[in-house]
Amino acid sequence: MRANFSPDQKRTIAGLSVTIAIRMLGIFLVLPVFTLYGEQFTTSKPLIGLAFGSYGLTNAMLQIPFGRLSDRFGRKPLLLIGLALHSVGSILAAVPPNIFALIAARLIQGTGAISSAAFALVADSVDEKNRATAMAFLGATIGLSFVGGILAGPMIASLSGYASLFWLSGLLSLLAAGYLTLAVKEPPRERRTTDTSSDRPSVVSVLKIPDIVKLDICGFLTSFFISSFFFYFPLLARRHLPLHNYYLLLGPMLLVGVVVMFGASRAADTGRAKSAGVTAFVLLAISGWLLFREAALGPHAHPLMVLMMAGMLFFAGFSSLEPILPSLITKASPKTVYGTALGTYHSLQFLGSFAGGVAAGFLSALGMEFLLAALLIAAASGVILMAQVKHA
Repeated sequence: MRANFSPDQKRTIAGLSVTIAIRMLGIFLVLPVFTLYGEQFTTSKPLIGLAFGSYGLTNAMLQIPFGRLSDRFGRKPLLLIGLALHSVGSILAAVPPNIFALIAARLIQGTGAISSAAFALVADSVDEKNRATAMAFLGATIGLSFVGGILAGPMIASLSGYASLFWLSGLLSLLAAGYLTLAVKEPPRERRTTDTSSDRPSVVSVLKIPDIVKLDICGFLTSFFISSFFFYFPLLARRHLPLHNYYLLLGPMLLVGVVVMFGASRAADTGRAKSAGVTAFVLLAISGWLLFREAALGPHAHPLMVLMMAGMLFFAGFSSLEPILPSLITKASPKTVYGTALGTYHSLQFLGSFAGGVAAGFLSALGMEFLLAALLIAAASGVILMAQVKHA
């Protein structure tokens, strides 16, 4: 690690990165085939979109409670509870009798709302000047898990069926819980579990901080973009490339994403987070336009190249925001309520995932140009909000 991390910090970051990677791999395995899985239960794209996004709804509802409880009772206990809940939801998603049962299972999956507690544990463990870099390691593992899931998911589904991906997701969450128990040590925090609730700022008081509200909305917009983007990306890619060859697209995209992520994290650590965030939203806007270029402008000579460019720009934008936004949240928040502040951020983030999935399903009935307009509005709003953030 380039930053000046102590041995204990390195172990915590590495252990938590592995834990998150294992858990997120289980989530990403289903992404490239989820629409196909949903089509086994219904022909309604809006219902499939609801199933796609419903995971984010309960995740959004529980991020603040999980973050606040982690401030009081510690990060690891809440992480373990969340992993167990996600495992139960994954197993139920493997055996749904109809689309409504699949939606219910996805809602249960979302109750494992561990993101705020996980990022708060990093904030507890690392000093502020190296925090964005530390969070970039978590973001990098998420990126690696994404690519691994996208590549492996279709191959596993072709061998043992779509449901096997949910069984595997449930197993991976249990493995992550076991690894977390053994490998991650929670550092002492300034506030103990004996603190009374009156000693800790309320959620309302945290949301009175203007920068936190702006960054929360940026998290919503980013996740709205991500969910909508990936609802359609596999559908567009399969026009030109079979699923088992997705690595030809995803390899270059991942490489760009990882390089840009660490560059953005260093920019944030040296006081350039605002300009990096604004640039990231501009890249997302361009990537959305390129993704739907065929739908909006008609066939072009090199559709795969256009699609690859869209993906590379998307990963560059997303990978920049992944470490920057949580880091800025912790800078703007009172030190003893990182979990609560990050809980508000991740609540809006997962609410954006829900909204993006639902919007993608419903707008598919109207035409891709409507979703393209929604993506461009989301990215432009992100540019405006990031430009107004002060703690950058």
